[in-house]
Amino acid sequence: MLSDALSGASVGPTLSVRSAVTAPLRLQTYRNLLYLSLAFPLGLLYFLFFSIGFSVGVSLTFVVIGIPILLFVLAAALGLASVERKLATLLLGVSVRSPTTSSDGPLVERAKQLVVSQQTWKAVFYLVSKLILGLISFTAIMSLLTTAVSFLVIPFVYDQPGVYVGIVTSEPAVFRPQMLLGWDGLLVGVRTAFRLTSWQVTTLSGALAVAGLGVIIGIVTLNILNGLAWLSGQYTVLLLGEDAADASPEANAA
Repeated sequence: MLSDALSGASVGPTLSVRSAVTAPLRLQTYRNLLYLSLAFPLGLLYFLFFSIGFSVGVSLTFVVIGIPILLFVLAAALGLASVERKLATLLLGVSVRSPTTSSDGPLVERAKQLVVSQQTWKAVFYLVSKLILGLISFTAIMSLLTTAVSFLVIPFVYDQPGVYVGIVTSEPAVFRPQMLLGWDGLLVGVRTAFRLTSWQVTTLSGALAVAGLGVIIGIVTLNILNGLAWLSGQYTVLLLGEDAADASPEANAA
């Protein structure tokens, strides 16, 4: 069951105004941020590794050498999954129990177990899908968090020579909203026009207002990233953790 698969994981994040506002003050927030920052490069490396490994292995299967390559790729998936479990435990604070595996028996039997094991393919799926998490995290960090930081430094640079802070357009943009209604054979409507030229921060009060907006954006962004990190931890436990049905009697007794 899903609840069994998630046993040992951290509980859901506490949703309150206080916890949301104090997100920038908690060390766990920056651990989450580090984990999410690593997701994109790691996810990209995993995706390239499995794409190349499976492609080469399958294409060389007819000359036998492809079989050892495929077995190596599957074995590497279990090793990388172990790294991901440790990374999630260290940075996200979740407890991910490693599945019990047997290294006894003939080489052929162990190779067969590697191929048919559900845990092997769950590890492969998790590692490949990490690229999706990486893309989402990278987009949020580079767009929202970078914007927040940029707004926060405006009070320190807005009055520097050669620095222009504001909205610049090559030519005025004109917006013409209108509403038309048919009435008794006539077309009655309201039409207006708005012209947007440019806007520049030239005063300290204006710069502080923009910085205040940056604080709000930053707090909201950090809470979004904290939620994303929590979901990532649960996803790691679900796919890379030990299934309750496969747990040893000692673990169940504990």
